[in-house]
Amino acid sequence: MNDTISQIRQRLADMQQAHDCRLLFAAESGSRSWGYASLNSDYDVRCVYYHPQACYLRVYPPRDTIEWELNEVFDINGWDLRKALHLALKSNVSIHEWAHSPIMYETSPHVDEFRALIERVMQPERLAYRYVGMAVSTFKRYLEAPQVPYKEYFYCIRPLLAARWVLRERRPAPVPFAELREALLPADMQDEVDTLLQLRASSTEKAVGPVRPVAAAFIQRELESLRATLDAAPALPFPDPAPLDDFFRRVVTENPKS
Repeated sequence: MNDTISQIRQRLADMQQAHDCRLLFAAESGSRSWGYASLNSDYDVRCVYYHPQACYLRVYPPRDTIEWELNEVFDINGWDLRKALHLALKSNVSIHEWAHSPIMYETSPHVDEFRALIERVMQPERLAYRYVGMAVSTFKRYLEAPQVPYKEYFYCIRPLLAARWVLRERRPAPVPFAELREALLPADMQDEVDTLLQLRASSTEKAVGPVRPVAAAFIQRELESLRATLDAAPALPFPDPAPLDDFFRRVVTENPKS
């Protein structure tokens, strides 16, 4: 594991040099950060980076995404800080999950302020709506078929629990599935989730099995309940971007030369 972390950090260093950028942070995303990787899960490394100030003052600014590596072991990519902040104003799921990942490969002195800022502009109903949308998409694509990949149950159950958390606690959901499960999963689903976790941990990434009626019924009930709650929620005004503008300017001007 230590050797893998060293490889990831070296790849991130190479990315920064090649693209003239610095990392705000780099974190593990997906099943490893959630706590239920399969036998052959890859490393989903996600980062937020920023360029020197001069790069943002060009007629053609740099791309707002870097796709650095994609193979059977590593999936490494990231977003420019400006893009990350823009999506935070829309209560984007990914940016909250990356920033609060329990597995951090690189950090900076700015990361705590970044977390506080994106939580400040987070709108619980909007974030919950996005989690529910993820579950709906997975359900329609995979859980209506006779054979279902085991991992897709978690791509439904975890977002639904995260949506419940956000609506109840009014703050971002914890990334580890175990925390969401302990707080929100009904008693009659605990054995079913234990079984699914065992199947997931002992199988390859693409392993499938027959539809599991208990899990499918729970997902359908939660989808209906959460959609009804969110449909009744009032419209929300767009958050004030001024604090994020100030943060962006301060970060990129600390290294003004390209």
